[in-house]
Amino acid sequence: MIRKIVSLILASIMPLGLVGCFDKVELEERAIVLAIGIDKYTEEEDTNIEKNGEEKRFIVSLAMPDVSEEEKEGKSEKNQSEAMQDSSGQSKNEAIKLGEGASVASVIQLIDTYMSKKLYFGHTKAVVLGNEILKDEDMLKEVIDSLERNNEISRKVVILGTSKNAKDILETVPKDEKMLGIYINDFYKNGKRSSALTYNIDLEDMIQDMLAREDAVLPDIEIVDDDVRLFGTVALKQGKYAGRLDSAESRGLLWVVDKKSLGEIDAPFEDGYISTTIYKKKVKRKIEEKDGKIKVRFDINAEGNISEYSLGKSIVMNSDEYKKVEEALALEVRKNIELAINKMKELGADLFGLKELIRREKYDLYKKYNLENVNIYEIVDIEVLVNVRIKGGGSVK
Repeated sequence: MIRKIVSLILASIMPLGLVGCFDKVELEERAIVLAIGIDKYTEEEDTNIEKNGEEKRFIVSLAMPDVSEEEKEGKSEKNQSEAMQDSSGQSKNEAIKLGEGASVASVIQLIDTYMSKKLYFGHTKAVVLGNEILKDEDMLKEVIDSLERNNEISRKVVILGTSKNAKDILETVPKDEKMLGIYINDFYKNGKRSSALTYNIDLEDMIQDMLAREDAVLPDIEIVDDDVRLFGTVALKQGKYAGRLDSAESRGLLWVVDKKSLGEIDAPFEDGYISTTIYKKKVKRKIEEKDGKIKVRFDINAEGNISEYSLGKSIVMNSDEYKKVEEALALEVRKNIELAINKMKELGADLFGLKELIRREKYDLYKKYNLENVNIYEIVDIEVLVNVRIKGGGSVK
């Protein structure tokens, strides 16, 4: 009897399995989008490529692998190599499709209409936002909302800003790299501790930042000497562009806000520099009221190994020498953090998330000082204490 029941169940569900792939799109029939660039439309940037009669507000660029016929047919490696080179000798294996329209979603739909293959965003690695988009609070919110509503785009896709047009970034192939989207993905994934150079924020983090406090940071991607570089950060204040933090200021910011920010510290020491690889970091926060203001203290404790110590002579490291090195490294970290604090005060941007921190941990002080409607830096004093411990000598020269 049991065998009969099982047979009936299998017979009833087998047809469902057969029809499950009815509308499946095969991989070779998809146009895989690796990177998206979004710019504000201007007449000067009119592509004159694809139009649908709508008001033009956005320019969307989509970067996809450009697979040559030689590759498809499996021809010789030499022919493939020649096919993947443009006149300048620069590797060029991304096809850029452009469109213009009233919304990001409508432009993507338009581009999809003109494509022979169906656009697929399941492997999209990065979204680059042009400078004019970052300066327009309403348009930036539209962009983020559109990305969030696209079910194919992962919440973990990296969001970047640029001082240029996003289209120009997508059209620049990184030197010694194949595709921009893959380059950005690998830059953050391959354990570069790249947080020491620039911030890593994905779509999910940006949504949370903009909903919670509207002040946020993005990694800054620029074109330098015909190459693509990731360095520094773009600061957003109340949902729009406020300014940029250079590499030193960004390092100071990341020491406080990013748990994954490790990397190297290079600090002046006696007649030269000493380099230390940081492998562990912990940040404690203390909030208290003092002299009519709110005092926020960040206690930063880091551990690392010496990776290089070159003074032109051999030195045996002892306990006293270690202590001097630790003090020099702590001073360098504190200097970077102070640079970041000064830049945030200049921009008036709460990139440390102080308001949200106080609201969450000391709501009575948040209400008492009406922090929601004031410049946070008029009410809050920031103190930073840094302690660096050297656990190993590493490579000593």
